[in-house]
Amino acid sequence: MSNQRTIAVLTEIKEDRERASFGSIHLFCEELAKYGETHGLFVYVTSPSLYLQHTGYRLTGSEWIKGDVPRANVVYNRLHSRKSEYAPAFQQLLARLDEEDGAMFNRRFLHKWEVHRYLERHEYLHPYLPKTALWDGQDSLEAFLAAFPSVFLKPVHGSQGRGIFRIECTDEGICLRRSTSSSSALYRSVAAAVSALQPQIRTPMIIQQGLELQTLDGRPVDFRLLCHRIRHNDWRVTSAVARAAPPEQFVANLARGGVLMAVNDVLQKWYTRADVFQQKQLLKEIALESAAVLASEAEGLYGEFGVDLAIDVHGRPWIIEVNTKPSKQAEMTFSQQTVRPSAKAVIDYCLTLMEEKE
Repeated sequence: MSNQRTIAVLTEIKEDRERASFGSIHLFCEELAKYGETHGLFVYVTSPSLYLQHTGYRLTGSEWIKGDVPRANVVYNRLHSRKSEYAPAFQQLLARLDEEDGAMFNRRFLHKWEVHRYLERHEYLHPYLPKTALWDGQDSLEAFLAAFPSVFLKPVHGSQGRGIFRIECTDEGICLRRSTSSSSALYRSVAAAVSALQPQIRTPMIIQQGLELQTLDGRPVDFRLLCHRIRHNDWRVTSAVARAAPPEQFVANLARGGVLMAVNDVLQKWYTRADVFQQKQLLKEIALESAAVLASEAEGLYGEFGVDLAIDVHGRPWIIEVNTKPSKQAEMTFSQQTVRPSAKAVIDYCLTLMEEKE
C-alpha cells in the first residue's frame, strides 16, 4: 500500500457504532473511491484529527471501514465548516503536508468580498459584476439606493442563501425582505430601515446592486455551473443546472427550497433555438473565466468552483457569486451505477498533481 498513489478526502465525519457518515458528500466519496480504484489509486476519507493519527475510512465492498492509512499524495479539502479550517488540527495538518511534500487543493473557503475583489482586478469581467461594496451602515445603503431601485445585503461568510436581505425603494417607503421569510416590512426612511437591520446583522456584510432577473412563473432563476481544473490553469464545465426560487422567495438556493431544472429547458422558454446556444456558451465562458481568475489570484491550489450566474430581463448575464466548496447535490439526477463527471474530474486533477510532482 505504501507505494500506491493515494488521495485523502478531508471532511467532517460523523462516527457511531454502526457506520460513519460523510454528510452531503457521502455518495460522492463512494464514487471517488470506485473511480480512483480503476486508475490504480487508493482513496480514503478522513478528518484533520484522524489524518494526524494516520487513520481514515476505506471503502470495502459497500462499507466504509476505519483503519490505518498511508500519507496522501494529494488531499482534497471538502471540509464544510469554516470553523474546521480555523481549528488547531487543520493547521497541524497543513504543517504535516509541508513536511511530507504533499499537495492539497481547495485550500480554504474564499469569502464573498475577497472573491469580488479578485474578479474585479480583471477588467474584462467588469460587465458581469454587480456593483458591490462592504456594508458600513446608513451611508452605503443611501448611496446604493440612490443608484439602484433595489439592493442586497449578504453575509461575507454566508452560504446556502441564509441571512440575505433585499431592500427596495417603493412609493410607500423602504421595503425590507429576508431570504428566510416570505413576508416583508415597510419603513418610512432609510434610517428607520437601518435601525431595524442593525440588531439582525452580526457578521460583516457586503451590499450589492439589485438585479431584475429573468423569471419562470414569477420565480427568479439562476444557474449553477460546476467548474473543474484539468491541468495547470485550464478548466472545464462538468455540470450546469438552472435553479428556480420557490414561490414568494428571491433566492434560488436548493437549501431554501429552490428547484433544479435543465438549463436548456429554461433558456428555451426565453430565447429562440439559436439564441439558446449562444446564451449557454456565454454562461460557460464567464464561469470558466471566473474560475481561472480565482485560481490564479487566490493563495493555494483550487481545483473546483461552483459559479452562480443569472440573466436579467434585458438578457445581460451576471456573476452572482462563486463557491469554493460547491454542493454535490446541485447536479441533475444521475444513475447510482455511474460516476458523475464532477467525481471523475476530481480524480483526474489529483492524477495531474501527482504527475507534476513525479
